[in-house]
Amino acid sequence: MAARVGQSSNLTLIVCNRLLFEQVRRLSTSGLLSAASWTIRSKSKREKILYEAPKSIPVDKVIKKSEVQDIFIPQKIRRSPTAILEALASTVRNDINQPIYSTIDDPFLYSTTDRVKKSHLAAFESGRKAAQHMLALYPDYFTQIWEEPLPDGWKEGTGNLYTEPCEAALIERIAKRKVTEAVDMYRTIVSKGETLSQESQEKLLELLVVFNCKDPEEESDIGSYINAPDYRTFSPFPPNTWKKGNAAEEVFDALPEQSASAYCQMIRGMAANYHKEGVMSMFNAMKANKMPVDVETYNAILKVASLDTETMDDVKLFIETILKDMAENKVNPNERTFISAMINCRRLSRWSGSKKFVLALLSEMKACGIEPGLSTYVEILHIFYYFKDKTSKTPELFEQVLKDLEGKEFECKTENDVQFFRSVMGMIAAHFPDSKLALRVHELLQHGKNKDLLSNRQAQYGYYSDLFSVIIPLEHVDVVMDLYREVVPYIFFPTSETYKLILESIEMHENYHYVPEVYADLQWTSMFKDFDFLSRFTQTLAKRKHEAKLQNEICMIASSLMDQWATKQQLHDALPVNGVVIGNLIITHLNNDDLKTAWSLFQTYRNNRRMRGADPSEDSLTQLAKHVISSQDFEDTKEILHVMSILDYNISSLVEKSLQNMSLSDMERNYIQGLSTGSISSSSSSDSSDSD
Repeated sequence: MAARVGQSSNLTLIVCNRLLFEQVRRLSTSGLLSAASWTIRSKSKREKILYEAPKSIPVDKVIKKSEVQDIFIPQKIRRSPTAILEALASTVRNDINQPIYSTIDDPFLYSTTDRVKKSHLAAFESGRKAAQHMLALYPDYFTQIWEEPLPDGWKEGTGNLYTEPCEAALIERIAKRKVTEAVDMYRTIVSKGETLSQESQEKLLELLVVFNCKDPEEESDIGSYINAPDYRTFSPFPPNTWKKGNAAEEVFDALPEQSASAYCQMIRGMAANYHKEGVMSMFNAMKANKMPVDVETYNAILKVASLDTETMDDVKLFIETILKDMAENKVNPNERTFISAMINCRRLSRWSGSKKFVLALLSEMKACGIEPGLSTYVEILHIFYYFKDKTSKTPELFEQVLKDLEGKEFECKTENDVQFFRSVMGMIAAHFPDSKLALRVHELLQHGKNKDLLSNRQAQYGYYSDLFSVIIPLEHVDVVMDLYREVVPYIFFPTSETYKLILESIEMHENYHYVPEVYADLQWTSMFKDFDFLSRFTQTLAKRKHEAKLQNEICMIASSLMDQWATKQQLHDALPVNGVVIGNLIITHLNNDDLKTAWSLFQTYRNNRRMRGADPSEDSLTQLAKHVISSQDFEDTKEILHVMSILDYNISSLVEKSLQNMSLSDMERNYIQGLSTGSISSSSSSDSSDSD
């Protein structure tokens, strides 16, 4: 019965739904229901509207052909693969005073001092060379690491592709810069009577003159940063390193045709090795054969003008002759041309006429439309401000050069550009130590990418050493510390003498809040193992009493120094703490009203025989005695006054104060009075020495 009722109810619902659907459809078709209500059941179709095109365009709206502008498609700009990354990096301030990235997760490897930085960089370079050597020896073991084959430079250990004497084997060795092997292959081919093309022989000649017939010493960027550059170019008498009858001359003499390019290569090679006689012989041969000389060859000839000459007039005549020859042959000079001429004036900067002639060269350079670069100004300033000339100099020319360079960004175009900032800061420190000039030079260094021109480690270290030595005595300590934060400790770390100047500046301007910051950097070094520096630093700590927060920080520094001493007091590298240092630390803690710590330091001095080399100052013990007397402790008062009497310090005022302010028995009064007369100190000195 229940099943039948259920079936009938389901049928009733189906019929009702059908009737409702039909009723809604009729209402919608009659317009009684809105379209929005009907979309509940069925989604309306998108209406398509078709527009007919006009049969004719009005005359006033027709565009004439002359009014139609051409579509301009700009040329594709060639950009480097990292152009997007460089653009993004330019929007972020780069803090270069950071540890080396490879050691940033290991503070033990942070490079702070210059010596440690050199050691770590050399270790990184040695590791790279070792890895490349292993890859070259065993390339098959590393085939599963990279999908692409190993670079050709890492496959040198596998040998050469061509082993038999042929022109291809010679070209292979030239491409790999294997000078000795290339010369041996050349001689083997010639001995067999085989011929070589003119192009191959000139390539071999170029290799020989560039490396002076020796295998090149490959040096990476890190190696060139660590090692100092070669400054033989500026020596008054650079040595002639060209050997007559070498392999380069052998190849040149055997050329099928001694072309102008071959002569130019020989001249450049001889000039680079200061062989003036050979340079002039080759140049005269080219002039006799009416061969064209390019501008770089002229520049090489100008570099050797001052060699084997007696007077500045001979050098001037030689340079003017070469420049006139360039003008006659319509060879346009470049900046290197005038730099090469100025190098001769720099070699002979102490000779009369060199300064006047270099200014004439500068005027001629500007007349040719060549803008002077950093290398040009380096040569001029070295002539006018010779570093060994200690006579008084005026900075007028220097200021004019600096005015011309301010606000500009420079790139390294010649090898002398990297000398500018180091040389200029050295001139300021040597001839006119003006902090304003030094800061202007440093501002120029910070502009754009000019800081990249501090090329090597020694130039960087010398630049900042001279900069700090100039500005610390003359500028406010705030200016000094702003510069300090920019470069210390990872770019440059000052010497102990520079830190002493900083401490003097802090005391003079009473900006002692910089002391904790300086101490945080000094903890990375071994400067505190120098007694003179340790005593000077603790003297700054004890100089005066500060507000509570700063005084607590300074007392924490004093406690940290004593903790370091206590940890290694039995070792040879312990801090050289003696009575002088203890006295300064006693005053430091007394300024913080910490009598307990000050007294423990005094007891450390009393109980440690090694500290007797130097005694605490009279002022430090006097202050300690006053605090002890105020504490009403007779035993401590007796001990401190006894030590002061042995050290022959004046204790009369302390004895009087103790008799007036302390509650003493008759025996204690007699003892204190005996200390002032010296009767007790003389009899007790032997007892105290025995107890010690």
